[in-house]
Amino acid sequence: MIPIKIQIKNFLSYGADLQTVDFSPYHLLCLSGKNGHGKSALLDAITWAIWGQARKTSGVTKADHGLLRLGQTHMLVIIDFECNNNHYRIRREFALTHGKPYAAVDFGIVNAEDDSIIPLTEKKIRDTQQKIEDTIHLDYDSFVNSAFLRQGHANEFSKKSAKDRKEILANILGLQRYETMRKAANDKAREAIAQKQQLIALQEKITQELEKTEQIKTDLQQIKTTLTDHEKYEKQFHEEQQKLQKERETLLKKQEANKQCGKALQEAEKERLHHQAELRNAFTQWRTIHKQQLNSASPEALKKEKEQCAQEIQKWQDAFAKKLEKKEQYLKEKEIFSQLEQQLQLEQSKQIQKAELQLQQMHMEHKQYEQQLQTVQKDEIQLKAELTRTEQNIKTLEIKLKNQDTKKLAIVEKQFEKRRNHYQQWITQANYLKSELEQIKQKKQFVHDESAPSCPLCEQNLSASRKKFLKSKLGHSEAYLMHRHKRLSRLIHILKPLLIEQHTQLEHLKKEQTNIQVEQHQKQEAEKQLASMQTHLKKIQNQCLELTQLIEVTRKKITLQQEAGKTLQQSTRKAILEHAEYQRQYQSLQTIQKTFNEIVYDQAQHKKVTERLQTIEKLLTSFDTLQKEALMQDERKRTIGSLCVHLKKINSLLQQLITEQKTFANLELQEKAHLQQEVLLREKQIANNAQKDTLLQQKGRLEQQYSMLKKLKVEQKEQAQIVKTLTLTADDFQAIATAMGKNGIQALLIEDAIPEIEQEANSLLGKLTDNQAQIFIESLRDLKSGGTRETLDIKISDAAGVRPYEMFSGGEAFRIDFALRIAISKLLARRAGTSLQTLIIDEGFGSQDDEGLNHIMDAIYKIQDDFKKVIIVSHLPRLKDQFPVHFCIQKGPHGSHVDIIEQA
Repeated sequence: MIPIKIQIKNFLSYGADLQTVDFSPYHLLCLSGKNGHGKSALLDAITWAIWGQARKTSGVTKADHGLLRLGQTHMLVIIDFECNNNHYRIRREFALTHGKPYAAVDFGIVNAEDDSIIPLTEKKIRDTQQKIEDTIHLDYDSFVNSAFLRQGHANEFSKKSAKDRKEILANILGLQRYETMRKAANDKAREAIAQKQQLIALQEKITQELEKTEQIKTDLQQIKTTLTDHEKYEKQFHEEQQKLQKERETLLKKQEANKQCGKALQEAEKERLHHQAELRNAFTQWRTIHKQQLNSASPEALKKEKEQCAQEIQKWQDAFAKKLEKKEQYLKEKEIFSQLEQQLQLEQSKQIQKAELQLQQMHMEHKQYEQQLQTVQKDEIQLKAELTRTEQNIKTLEIKLKNQDTKKLAIVEKQFEKRRNHYQQWITQANYLKSELEQIKQKKQFVHDESAPSCPLCEQNLSASRKKFLKSKLGHSEAYLMHRHKRLSRLIHILKPLLIEQHTQLEHLKKEQTNIQVEQHQKQEAEKQLASMQTHLKKIQNQCLELTQLIEVTRKKITLQQEAGKTLQQSTRKAILEHAEYQRQYQSLQTIQKTFNEIVYDQAQHKKVTERLQTIEKLLTSFDTLQKEALMQDERKRTIGSLCVHLKKINSLLQQLITEQKTFANLELQEKAHLQQEVLLREKQIANNAQKDTLLQQKGRLEQQYSMLKKLKVEQKEQAQIVKTLTLTADDFQAIATAMGKNGIQALLIEDAIPEIEQEANSLLGKLTDNQAQIFIESLRDLKSGGTRETLDIKISDAAGVRPYEMFSGGEAFRIDFALRIAISKLLARRAGTSLQTLIIDEGFGSQDDEGLNHIMDAIYKIQDDFKKVIIVSHLPRLKDQFPVHFCIQKGPHGSHVDIIEQA
């Protein structure tokens, strides 16, 4: 990664104008300027743009808020760099919009022809950051522990634990790919083992199933034997069925003969009954004619009696005709009278109906008025009750509103806001004082540290008097700040419960204020409702009065109409009786009725004479018929004799048929017995077929199971082969995972890299110390209990012997750190898959004497050809004047500004 140019806005000491710093023309350059003017800030801008990380206060996970220029809300850094012969650009910005943080990262390849961007940005910032690190093959921790010697952190790699140093070295060597391969191999091994365990479990189940094979063979043989027995039973059933079929045919023939016999018996009985009826008819006719011959009278006496009856009938018919004539006249007159009476009644009834209709209308109108009055009275009662409730509600609300204090809320709210503002200011001041106290404590630690006599800010050596002055000054500042901090803490401790209590009171008062507003609104609505109800009550009361008056008027009208109806009914009957035509018709009807009653007519005597005449006429007619019938009496005698002979023959035939029918008397019992045998045989066949079907199903199921067991046996052999293959595969992947692990290839690569680092570091350290010191890196440590343990210890030998790194002075330690970090940076620049070719050294030269500075400057000039870009930060005149290019950084009222100075 080679920086080309960087653009900064509102980053730490840099101002609101977007400033561009171009690194591309220069190979070796020095950032110079006074302390606090923005030298390290420029380097922080590079790391923040690429990795999103830079200097930050303790306890903070991200540095974004602390890097934003004071008083500003938006920060922007754009960096162009070269990596793997490609030109990349990263744009990273941070803003505080309405108090909420906003961050964005854009990443892309720059087209050299038109300066356009081919975007590589992902949807999420985390994914985009991962893509950036995958492109440059380096994370932030590896960078600051190798190619970036930060101010005050030159010993970043050396002071770490052996485990952390080994981890950083692994990252620099790109051993993450082996760790990825180890995890992938472990995953593959786990998958193979899981498949193997599944197959083993499946094989156990198959083995359990295969144990049933012999039992299934035995069951199959038993079922086949049983099926053979059932087939024999089927043959026996078939033979019995044929035998029953022949018996059934014989029985059917007998039933047919019995049926024919019964039919002949019915025909003979029918013929017998027919001849008996003919015999009875012939005997009855002969006997009747014979009796009539004995009892018949003379014809002359019958004719004389017939004439007498005819005369008497004529007399009664004449009397009946006269009576009928008078009856017809009476009916006509009565019809005329009825019509007259109906007409008169109709005229009178119309008047009565009209009066009754008026009375009914009056009753309905009266009832309607009463119903309306009841409804209105109910509405009046309900409205009065509601009116009373509304008045009580208004009075209750007025009492509540009088008792409420509306001014208290404003007073409490104003007091709460004032106290809260004071509380927030004191919290801010306390936090500021706390951070100041932390800084003073750190400074005091540097001042009290006898092994580090340099200044904690500029790293220059301090005299004893100067250190005493700084101790006194820092002590006074610490005491003053602690006094202020304790005082603010005490005030905050007192004010916080008051704020909590007053906030609760304020919430309660706000709730009461809301309730007051609701109650005022309810009172206004209730007053409007009361006025509306009072107006409506007056309307209802007026309506009640009007309806009461109308009811009284209709009651009087009904009384008068009832009296008029009674008078009209009394006068109607009298008017009909006094009518002249009515009286005349009534007298005519009475005269006709009297004449009708005077005519003598005996209807019973008339009927008796008529019946006698009819009897005489029948006797005269039957006398002629009797003479004809007497001639047929001899023929009837012969017919009776013939019928008697024929009846004897039929009776004989009937006796024979009855005797023949008795021979078929047991047919029904035989048929029942035969049916029982058939049912029994059918039940046996059904039971046998059911057992046979069950056995066939069992046979099919067992044959299917036997077939499946054969397949399972073949499958078991195949799975056993697969288990062997999976075992070999799992062993192979586990071997690969072990080889790719930290104790495998990774350890070998680290072991291989350590001599290279030692050689490079010792080469540089020899130049810096006149070959007085040498670095040893140990990757194994002997244990007291025996054996060894993986480690990464740094030991240095000099004229005094071999000592740990921690036992060297500040200047000596810086030269060791410088040599070690340069060696790691060169290793990082040369390792496969990386393009980091930049070295950055931020300050740290204050602990060196003139000879040490010369050695360091000589070393920088010698190693500059190993890097494409070398950036040195220093404010020491003896050092910065030796660089051909200065990036002079000055801080003005609008922020820091970079000026490029090229020395001849």
